[in-house]
Amino acid sequence: MSSATSISIKMRAEKIPKAAGELSAILYLPTKSGFDYSVIFCHGFRGSKEGGGRASALAGRVAASGFAALLFDFTPFSLLSAQVDELKTVVDYCRREISSRVVLFGRSMGGSAALAVTADDRLIDGLCLWSAPYDLHETFRLSLGGGYKCLLAGETVNIADEFGRVRLTPDFLHDFDRFDLLACARLVVGRPLLVVHGEKDEVVPLRQAAEIFAQAGEPKKMAVVPGADHRFLSGHEHASEALLTWLAADFPAKLPGKST
Repeated sequence: MSSATSISIKMRAEKIPKAAGELSAILYLPTKSGFDYSVIFCHGFRGSKEGGGRASALAGRVAASGFAALLFDFTPFSLLSAQVDELKTVVDYCRREISSRVVLFGRSMGGSAALAVTADDRLIDGLCLWSAPYDLHETFRLSLGGGYKCLLAGETVNIADEFGRVRLTPDFLHDFDRFDLLACARLVVGRPLLVVHGEKDEVVPLRQAAEIFAQAGEPKKMAVVPGADHRFLSGHEHASEALLTWLAADFPAKLPGKST
């Protein structure tokens, strides 16, 4: 179980400047002075920083445990390479404005971006992956069905479903090939890693998470949530407790954070 200690929190909206425009963000802060780490939340492909309220609630719990929690929106439906660039911008902003010690928490495709950034930036202190794929071709074949075949054939695809409308071009798939995410996993060593995955994930099979875990170095932990699907519609509390317990155990207070 996570620590029973609870700290009052505050929150504020942030605008993170990037090369063209800005990224919308929300920062949750413990009201005590001198927190050490910031946890950056990276949402999935069809998600948002709030995660339908669940990500916001979890960020509040992270802050109440003594960490800063920064949630932001990727540019919607952007290429993985664009998400990686945006996350690097957010990490730089966090180090400059919030605290120098950064843990990345990525969900689904946001986890793929977080894995790539952690491999490239040896100063990232830790990484937590929820439902994160290394084989994005398999994931989008499973999630898009016939739409994936159309993209592979060079066609543009328009999708309308319960999550809304999205237009994808073939470049979306081709961009995946720029990243060897298992090679990235092998570079996550000497920094704590937590892999959390649903036993019955229907779009990122559990074996993908197991392979990321196998390739990564120590220290590492893995939590499989019994019966849970890709979105943790059941088992969300189990997954949340795994994250909170890991944060408390692997990131004890060491250095004072910047004044906020």
